[in-house]
Amino acid sequence: MERIDFRWRYQPRNELDTQLMQYIQDNQMSSKTEMLLLALRSFWLPYALLEDCSDDKEKIRRIARSAVQALRKQAQDIVELVGLEQAPQTIQSPVVTSLPCSKTPQPNTPSLDTLRHLAGENDYDDTGLSNFL
Repeated sequence: MERIDFRWRYQPRNELDTQLMQYIQDNQMSSKTEMLLLALRSFWLPYALLEDCSDDKEKIRRIARSAVQALRKQAQDIVELVGLEQAPQTIQSPVVTSLPCSKTPQPNTPSLDTLRHLAGENDYDDTGLSNFL
């Protein structure tokens, strides 16, 4: 396996991102790296594995199931944390007989704009990354 050096620097420019980064930085339960990798793996790892065109389709499915389970657990924790009413879970997904393998997003892959919308109506400011892209 090839090793890479991944560096990320971000200077938040809005209040929500500042609060988020401060929370991650001050957290005593987990390291920053652990917190960020858990979120990234749960959200993006299945896409990365499919893009890599791995031959081990069962491994991809197993990892995808773990990612979905982690995201559902996190969603439930958030619902309980802030006292939201639990909305019925109605996720319609097509029956897939084979896993796609492509360097381009699949039709069911949400766009970054869609994900930003779902994550808070664009309350997040990516301009702090402009010097690093």
